Amino acid sequence: MTDVFDLDAYVAEHRKDPYQFHYGKQDFELPHAQDTDWRVMEAADKGDVEAIRTLFRLGLGAEQWKRFEELPQPAGAMGELFRRWQAHSGTKPGELPASPSSSASTARPSTRRSAGTTRARRSATPSPAN
Repeated sequence: MTDVFDLDAYVAEHRKDPYQFHYGKQDFELPHAQDTDWRVMEAADKGDVEAIRTLFRLGLGAEQWKRFEELPQPAGAMGELFRRWQAHSGTKPGELPASPSSSASTARPSTRRSAGTTRARRSATPSPAN
């Protein structure tokens, strides 16, 4: 008999600390980026405003979203909230939190293209005309 991967247990064991913020004299809490739906996160990570709103709506849940929706939502402030939530979650724009942390590097060593020297090195070398 093979072992069955229990995804429910994995999710429960790997929950991260939520992101808490205060706005409109109220407290709110968004889940850690790794605990959000990766399909929505992918679109939000690309800057899709509707996806970011969906992410906030799903992350906040019905009760918090109702309170949040009643508040003004200036674009700059909502963008900053999204960036700070990403920073809390350890992600940067363009970097999905669902990406495996152990992926192999795709970088290759650089190849030297020129045998030239830097100006500082040239100035330290005596000129043949001297």
